[in-house]
Amino acid sequence: MEVVITGAIPVLPAANTAESLKWWTEICGFKETFRDSTPPNYAGINRGDAYLHIAGMSDKALARKVGDQTMVRLAVKGIEALYAEFQEHGGKVHPNGPLQTKPWGTKEFGAIDPNGVCVTFQE
Repeated sequence: MEVVITGAIPVLPAANTAESLKWWTEICGFKETFRDSTPPNYAGINRGDAYLHIAGMSDKALARKVGDQTMVRLAVKGIEALYAEFQEHGGKVHPNGPLQTKPWGTKEFGAIDPNGVCVTFQE
């Protein structure tokens, strides 16, 4: 039998897991799928076919340093609607990341999560 990889679940670092979880659910429209405790140290979220995990780190300075170097791209259908929804929910678009069509053909916008992770939504 041939092995087929059917998906990937990025694990995003967090200095404050609860704050990150709130941003992803309230601003980005994801749903919490699980958490390890209250407040969470590790949690799962999804929207459509996109699944992410958020992992708390006890060393807050290191968590921020790792977060500042982490990037995730999420494929979207309906990028214009998501862009409007994101801003209506209080999301701040990165100064270099307004909705635009890139030379490589994707239409995308960028944001930074509360832990410094660079998030790009693209269609």
